[in-house]
Amino acid sequence: MRKGALLGVSLLAMVPGVVFAQDNPAPASADPGAGPDAGIVVTGSRIRVPNATSVSPITTVGAADLAQRGVTRLEDMLNTLPQVYADQGGGNRGGTVGASGTATINLRNLGNQRTLVLINGRRLMQGDPARSAAQAADINNVPAALVERIDVVTGGASAVYGSDALAGVVNFVLKKNFQGLQLDASNGLYQHDNGNPIAAVATAAGQHPAQGSTFDGLQQSISLTAGHNFAGGRGNVTAFVGYRHIEGVGTNSRDFSTCNLNATASGYACSLSSTTYPAQFQLTNPATGATRGSYTLDRSTGNTLRTYRTSDGFNNGNTYDLQAPDERINADLMAHFEVSPAVEIYGEMMFMHDKSDIRLSPTGVFTVPESINCSNPFLSAQEQNLICSSVGLTPAQNATVNVSMRNAPGGSRHDITTHTSYRVVGGVRGQFARGWHYDVYAQYGRTNYDSRLTGDISLARFANSLRAVAGPNGQPVCESALNGTDTACVPLNIFSTTGVTPEALNYVQGTFTRTGFTEETIVSGSVTGDLGLTLPMASNPISVALGTEYRDERIGFTPDSHYSSRDVAGNSGGEYPISGAFNVKELYGEVRVPLAEDHPFLKSLAVESGIRYSHYSTAGDTLAWKAGAEWAPSSAIRLRGSFQHAVRAPNLVELFGPQRVTTARLTDPCEGAHPTATFAQCAGSGVTADQYGAIEPAAGQLSGALVGGNPNLRPEKSNTKSFGIQLAPPSLRGLTLSVDYFDIKVDQLITTLPATITLSQCITAGAFCDQIERNPATGSLVNSGYVLTTNINAGYLQTSGIDFAASGRQSLEDLFGSRLGTVGFSFSGTFTNKYEVQIVPGTQPYRCDGYFGVTCGQPIPTWRHRATFDWVAPSGAVRLAATWRFIGGTSNDRTSSATFLTGSYQPYDARLKAMHYFDLAASFDVARSYTLRLGVNNLFDRDPPLTASTSGQTSNGAFFAGMYDSLGRYLFASITARL
Repeated sequence: MRKGALLGVSLLAMVPGVVFAQDNPAPASADPGAGPDAGIVVTGSRIRVPNATSVSPITTVGAADLAQRGVTRLEDMLNTLPQVYADQGGGNRGGTVGASGTATINLRNLGNQRTLVLINGRRLMQGDPARSAAQAADINNVPAALVERIDVVTGGASAVYGSDALAGVVNFVLKKNFQGLQLDASNGLYQHDNGNPIAAVATAAGQHPAQGSTFDGLQQSISLTAGHNFAGGRGNVTAFVGYRHIEGVGTNSRDFSTCNLNATASGYACSLSSTTYPAQFQLTNPATGATRGSYTLDRSTGNTLRTYRTSDGFNNGNTYDLQAPDERINADLMAHFEVSPAVEIYGEMMFMHDKSDIRLSPTGVFTVPESINCSNPFLSAQEQNLICSSVGLTPAQNATVNVSMRNAPGGSRHDITTHTSYRVVGGVRGQFARGWHYDVYAQYGRTNYDSRLTGDISLARFANSLRAVAGPNGQPVCESALNGTDTACVPLNIFSTTGVTPEALNYVQGTFTRTGFTEETIVSGSVTGDLGLTLPMASNPISVALGTEYRDERIGFTPDSHYSSRDVAGNSGGEYPISGAFNVKELYGEVRVPLAEDHPFLKSLAVESGIRYSHYSTAGDTLAWKAGAEWAPSSAIRLRGSFQHAVRAPNLVELFGPQRVTTARLTDPCEGAHPTATFAQCAGSGVTADQYGAIEPAAGQLSGALVGGNPNLRPEKSNTKSFGIQLAPPSLRGLTLSVDYFDIKVDQLITTLPATITLSQCITAGAFCDQIERNPATGSLVNSGYVLTTNINAGYLQTSGIDFAASGRQSLEDLFGSRLGTVGFSFSGTFTNKYEVQIVPGTQPYRCDGYFGVTCGQPIPTWRHRATFDWVAPSGAVRLAATWRFIGGTSNDRTSSATFLTGSYQPYDARLKAMHYFDLAASFDVARSYTLRLGVNNLFDRDPPLTASTSGQTSNGAFFAGMYDSLGRYLFASITARL
């Protein structure tokens, strides 16, 4: 090929997808030392092939693109790919479904638990035992500076890699045969100009939004890589150590995140929590228990009560982080040595320690009934009269008051979360006959988890502190301190705006801990080779891969006694120990059959298939399989298609999460003297003839709900259809284009059904009646009665669409006749045609493609793309690049006509606008041994689109973190020194 012709970027003429702005990426590689006929192993298959073709779409991101973006967090890079949706990461908000301190990958928005993560083609263990939302591999374990490339295969790949690959596979391929010493250092920070009109909303609510220009969110990383080849290149040892430091950015540092938003008829308003400070008091009638009214302290007097108003609510929107502070250490050691072509010994040792400071809003005591003694010396005369005397309670009696209080004097809580991971791989591989290779390895991985929560309140100590009495010297003391049941108790005066003392806070507040681990052990062996059988019209023989694998997964989680006794105010539902394990034994095989090669209209024609049988100690037997074909009529065009049947066994938390009965707000149509459901309908839910019409209504419509894991879960199953075309037009030499259609459907979805839906389905359709357990004596859904809301297999998820990719490179000398360097481009875009959800089998599904909101969660735009344009100087010493990222607009799911999505919304909250982001980067080779990189991401400092309709773990107040740039323009500089 003539100098400067359009060379493309890597092997895109053969491998689908896109490789971003890099000179010499390698989307597939042979194992070192495997011999001249080793062939190439492509992510998505274990068969060695003579080229880099694949019937599954593959997107490859190279090390140069990671450097070009200046990332210290790999998830920030991956989230820019159209196929990847935001998940756990540094921008997640603390809370029940929020930040975990991990970083996970979510392909096609099918959930991180349905994306399999590999390092060098081998599993990365799960990263967190505490949260089901983080029961996936934590890519904090991956050292960014060691990454050679990242292969992303979308679509089911269970036949090749096993469970969890329903949405696809992300394979981090690390550098091999590194020689020398290399130092990498990077610094970056955010610059943002506050000027969002939403600031007026916060100001109107009495808040103080940030103003002016800010510089914050410093991200620093430094790493050292040392490698040495020995024995004539037959062996290599590479060592790596890296440190990363990220400073936090609070929501109070951006004007658009000062408040959570509420959509009203007159416009956006700050969404305020009724759990506030000063406290809200719901007073009840001691005779009937009925609520008399809600009150709070009158700030003008400081110690009298007035009627509570919604404007008294607490703004917790500015008490979280947009970026959590984080520190991480990575250390890795990799080695291989070829004793002979038949025996190569290899090993990997990886260590990661990550510490995150996850900030949560000041804790709240959420409408807890408290016993207030009417003789409490902190009560003013007006308070004593309103709470006690006015309803006939004497000083010797107690009033039951429902207290809602935000611990504003104590400030934000901090969940100091650490994950310490170890991963060890040891194996032997080689060539035992011409064309035949083997690989046997053992792998062990473990993640230790530790959480230390500060600033939360013990409900037991809070209750003690509210019962103040006059002490021997006339000063208020705790009743429990006088009677000796809790001598450490300090009385808490919540009946005065200036009454809370540091001593009382120190007593009611505590530090609460959780520990746990996940553990994975794998033993695997495989052989690959050709059968020595070549079909008449083919040049290459039939190839196969056969293997077996044993995997053992374990989990342990131990919250302290405060959590397990439901004593932590901010987690009053409680957390309970988890202990469980499962193992799986597997056999798998693949075959590739070249049918014809190098014939007219048959440049290449091949079929392939694979199958994997698995036996789970918990879920029983499963079978995953695939079938595909590719046809290249000429070197200019290649067509491919595949069908894959994949499975996902339930993970450890889904199986072994502790079951417990909590409360659910629902109306039982079978309760009361005149039930709204017929006896026949109620009988299906377990009501007897004697109980019908005699079931006492549940107080406050709070019935029982059994939540937790389910050891009887069945595996999820998915079917993936994919077909596409790749073009390399001869008239545009080196230009590559690809279009791929995908359709992924996940059945027997592991999910939970709200108690209201379960009960409604039983009564109206006779479905899920086995999920209802009534009190055998009374027929009610309280006490020993409940609705089962543990994990079950129900419904489906389906998504389909089209991926587009293009790339090319052109020498400007060919165009203009002088040495002006080369220009290149790469493009990757995804059109999402369908994202469909069915919660209950047999009911009407609903669509989330093109929507966001309370039900659909983070936006699922119908179109996303990323385009990069670059220029390389004739010497190669200077490289400039510009990237255009586009996220299409989406509509509020309340605007949908689907039954599950209908609801009220305000017209101005009906849509999130399309977002355009532009990034610039430059790199300079200095004195042959140094490379300097400078860049800016989100060049124009675009704020994320705001809405009052957010939900899910990527929700950070009024916007969706990870999906959109939320901190402003990111300025970075890095240097690589090769010593």
